[in-house]
Amino acid sequence: MVVRFGLLLSCVTLAFVQGHPAFAATPSQTAPPPQRILLVGDSTAETLYPFLRDAAAPHGVDVESAARIGCSVIDGDPKLDDGRPYVDYYGDTTRCAGLTSSEQNRLLATQHPDLVVWSSEWESWPNRVLDGQLVHFGTIPGNKAILAHIDAAVARLTAGGARIVFLPAPPRAYPSQRGLPSAAGDARLVELAKLLRSYARQHPDKVDVVDLPTILQCPTADKCPDEVAPGIRPRALDGFHYDGAGAAWLGNQLAGMLLGTTPRPAPPASPACEPAAPGNGLGAVTRKCA
Repeated sequence: MVVRFGLLLSCVTLAFVQGHPAFAATPSQTAPPPQRILLVGDSTAETLYPFLRDAAAPHGVDVESAARIGCSVIDGDPKLDDGRPYVDYYGDTTRCAGLTSSEQNRLLATQHPDLVVWSSEWESWPNRVLDGQLVHFGTIPGNKAILAHIDAAVARLTAGGARIVFLPAPPRAYPSQRGLPSAAGDARLVELAKLLRSYARQHPDKVDVVDLPTILQCPTADKCPDEVAPGIRPRALDGFHYDGAGAAWLGNQLAGMLLGTTPRPAPPASPACEPAAPGNGLGAVTRKCA
């Protein structure tokens, strides 16, 4: 991945209107367990899919995938630092928006999921064209634009009555067999996780979080341990895709959390001071740290 992290942001303190708790009680905590789950996202979602599907099946829960390798959930074309289109091993990412939303919409119409699980790293890509403008993740205007497109995706995915659960993308697991260190990329994933948690706090009627970085023993760190419990290595191959017995363990954990039979880990508390414009919503008041 490109290793530019964007601009250094000012620090802000957050004062939530009406004293909102870190994560308010949501309808998903009292609603019946989901019967139909749709997984959306990139290759992290696609490699997680068979493990979550197999873990949910004994409970009579159908899991389908609209994940697409190399594509984000939101739209917009990823760009290189010089503005050229980013082309990876799987093709031209400018095709992602149309193909991804088309597949999501098809499964929304045919499966009628009551829960959509969102797992994607690509929202943290450094450069993206949104609404005709090149924006940069990690900057105040860039995060604001990305947040608006997250909001649009949430509205589309929940239009049929489904709720969304974010699985914030954890940083890379180290060491791994084939993973390459990317300090800047890992830092972007930490910031993306903060943005998604913050969005969920402001939209508890539609969105919840199962905090994947916390499950993988790195709730706020910029790197994760390869082994999260004795012998449990969910991302042993390359540090970010899910494979093997460790991924099967994770699939069982996530299935239990989504179905309400396993307690969810508490996400990290919102820090008193964090990067500006992480998606705190219109009700939040911000001021610069001293």
